[in-house]
This record gives sequence, structure tokens and C-alpha cells, in this order.
Amino acid sequence: MFKIGEFSKLVRVSARMLRHYDKCRIFCPAAIDRFTGYRLYSAEQIPLLKRIIILRDMGFGIEEIEEILPHYEDLSFMQKALEQKSKHINTVIIKEQKKLDEIAAMSDKIRKMEEKRMIYNVEMKALPAVKVLSLREIVSAPENEPEQWEKMWGFVKSEGVDCNATGYSIYHDEEYKESDIDIEIAVPVSVMGESQSGFSYRTLDAIPLAATIQFSGSYENYSAAMEKLAMWVQQNGYVFSGLIRGLGIVMPGAGIDIKDYLTELQVPVRKV
Repeated sequence: MFKIGEFSKLVRVSARMLRHYDKCRIFCPAAIDRFTGYRLYSAEQIPLLKRIIILRDMGFGIEEIEEILPHYEDLSFMQKALEQKSKHINTVIIKEQKKLDEIAAMSDKIRKMEEKRMIYNVEMKALPAVKVLSLREIVSAPENEPEQWEKMWGFVKSEGVDCNATGYSIYHDEEYKESDIDIEIAVPVSVMGESQSGFSYRTLDAIPLAATIQFSGSYENYSAAMEKLAMWVQQNGYVFSGLIRGLGIVMPGAGIDIKDYLTELQVPVRKV
């Protein structure tokens, strides 16, 4: 079971929104700790929450989501619901166009009946300490992280830093946030230099035991990989004991196709 902050980071939904869904009775905690009153969530709840988020992002309200969820597997019902929402979106201003596109994409997925599923394997291993050049900033939105990497590679080039082509992304917030996100990016270096202009040389601590999982292709595959990792950790009697970090093994760059990207998620764990 996961505390609300841990679960928030797993599913990338704010704790505030999880509490709101609980209040609306469409997504409640799996249990309440009788001693502390803390909300506790289970990895088995992730697929249901993903459905709620998909419907929310298409513009369905809480009452609509509550009505649709019991019929989510009914393709005819879903197709009708999507068509009705499409007609509504066509009457609103241009900023609603994004929701209409998401509905069209969802309709296409339903017609295909079955999505291609990737196979993910969880590996337990010890991770050694790593010397890195680090840049930690408060980023206004998740999609702005690439700007951090542009700064990093610019500094590496201007200072002639001898570094590895891989890179880490470490998220320091206790829960998922949609804005003002505390993100640290880092690249392994062979020699520690002098920290300057917000760039710091430091050592990432060794992790005695980490659950790791790799996924290829688009970063949109992050959610599926994290779901698999959460299920494995819970089913095998482990709990998270540190920050989740992503290691870009093959990262975006000149001449690299998106299908060739390779990312490893790493999370410290301990046995319950």
C-alpha cells in the first residue's frame, strides 16, 4: 500500500486532486490507516485512475465520469458518449480544440479494440555512487524540462566538460505537481570541477537496493512502465525508500529516432 504522496508521484496526479476524487466518491483510498487516518492506495487502483484521468482530460465532468465508468468496456456506449461530447466541443471557442482531438484519438483506439502492449521487466540491483554535474531548478511546467537540458548541454560545451552522454532526471517534490516543479538534471562526469552559475558538481549517493525498469520509445510510455514497477514492488513485499529517478540511456539528440530512446526508471526500495 502507498501513502497519498507516494501514490501521487506514481500516477502523476496531485494529492489535492486525489482528495477531491475521494470527496466526490469516484476514486477512494483502498484503506484508511485506523491509527493515523492516512489515506492508503493500492497499485491495483492505477488502471481505474488512468480511466478517470483520460475522461477528465477529454473534458468530462465528475458527474459524467461517474456515469461512464461502469460502461467503460461497452464500446457502443463509449462511442455514443464520445460523439455527444464532440458535438459540444465543436460549439465552443478554439481553445477547446485540444479536447476534441483527444476524443478523436480515443475513438480511434476504441475502433482498434486493443492497444499494443509493451513488455517491461523489473530488475533489482545495487547502484553505485555517481559523480555528476547537476542543475536543480524550479520549473514552471513538466514540458519545460527540455529547456533545462538545453542549459546543461550549453554549459557542457562552453566549459569543455568531459561527461557521459547519458543523463539523470530527479524529481524532489514529495508529490506530483503540475507547476513549480523541483527538478534536478545531472550528467555523469569523469572529473569533478568547480560549481558555478547554478551548476553543481556532486556525487549521487549509492543505492544499496533499487527496483529498476527500462522502457523504450516516447516518454509517453513512462506511465505504463511506472504502473508495472509499482505493481511489482507491492506484490513482492517492498516499499519505496527514496526518490524516483530516470536515467536516459539513449536520449534525444541529432539523428536519433524517438523509437530508439531508452530510459531506465530507478527507485530505492526496502523489504517490508
